[in-house]
Formats: sequence, structure tokens, C-alpha cells
Amino acid sequence: MNRARAVPRCPRCALHTPICLCDTVQPLPTRTRVVVVMHFKEAQKQSNTGRLAPLCLADAQVRLRADREQPLDLRDLADSTRRAVLLYPDPDAPVLDAHWAAADPRPVTLVVPDGNWRQTVRTCKREPALADLPRVRLPLGAPSSYRLRRHPDPARISTLEAIARAVGVLDGPAPQALLERTLAVFVERTLWSRGTLPEADVTGGIPRKDW
Repeated sequence: MNRARAVPRCPRCALHTPICLCDTVQPLPTRTRVVVVMHFKEAQKQSNTGRLAPLCLADAQVRLRADREQPLDLRDLADSTRRAVLLYPDPDAPVLDAHWAAADPRPVTLVVPDGNWRQTVRTCKREPALADLPRVRLPLGAPSSYRLRRHPDPARISTLEAIARAVGVLDGPAPQALLERTLAVFVERTLWSRGTLPEADVTGGIPRKDW
């Protein structure tokens, strides 16, 4: 059965405070800077994964898009010493792979829209700084391991999975592994709190069960 809904949630990871994962994650430094542009409605969802990026990566941040009449201040993306790109599944965009990364030695600023498909499409069209960014897409990969929401397209993956795979190309396996492990813990603790996953199947176990 579901755990008590009245138990407070951590403001960073959104898990119930007895099963918060924040103190289990040490953010890693990376050459890649990650900027998650989150739709304000997505920020209200406890199943959101984009908010976990700053827990794992020292140079990651979340910026909230709240009002289309007040565009985000994204002027800092215009940095000639970095390669700013929008991670977006545009079929005409180049694939973010080792060949693409090697074509330009500058470190990457990876801008990642976060929301459902309709929200991200609108965000990328209505935010001038995003609409003007060159786009890259991920290569085809393994199916999503995210089990908190379902999408009819099996190629769709969660925001944190997308970040993990991109950073894996740009910075190597260590940050990718940390992001993927954090997602697994987040998903499994959430499912346990809903009463749909036994404790034995939770990565790392449950820190507190007395609630």
C-alpha cells in the first residue's frame, strides 16, 4: 500500500524525507555544463528527473520556465569559449557521438528542455535563446528504465537518462554511471513508497522504514 502522503518531501530530490537520496550522491566535475530548462508544470511533478542533475554533476543547474511572456535570461549561453547546443530529438539534427564531439575541441554547454512532449516543443519554439541554438540528438540506445511514467513511443527516455547518455559521450563513463545509478535509486525508492516494489528490489535498500 502507499506510504503516508503527509510525510514531507525533500525540496531537492522530491522523495519523502525518510528516503531522501541527496546525501548518497557526490556531484562529479565535468567539462560539460548542463542547463535544464524545466517547464513550470513539470516542476510540480514528484516524478520529475531533471531536478536530479545538479545532485550528480557539479556544473549542472535547473532553470524554470514559468511565463512565455517573460523569456528566460539565457544570455550566459552566448560564450565563445564553449559550444552551446540544444539536446532535442530533431531527426535532422546531427547525432551526439564521439565523431561530433571530436569535431570541436571546446567544452559543451548542453541545454536540455524538461517537460512533456508538447511542453518541450513549445518551450523550444517560444524561447528565442533556445530556438536559435544548434541542435543535437542522441543515437539510438537501450529502452528506458524509467518506470514512473509510460510513453507510447518506446524510444522516449526520461530527462536524466538523456543527460546521462549525452554526458557519457562527452565526459566518459563515470558521470554517466552516477546519473544512471541515481535514477535507479530514485525510481525504486519511489515505487517502494507507493507499495509497488519490495524492499529487496531497491538499489541500496531503504534507509528508513519507520514511517
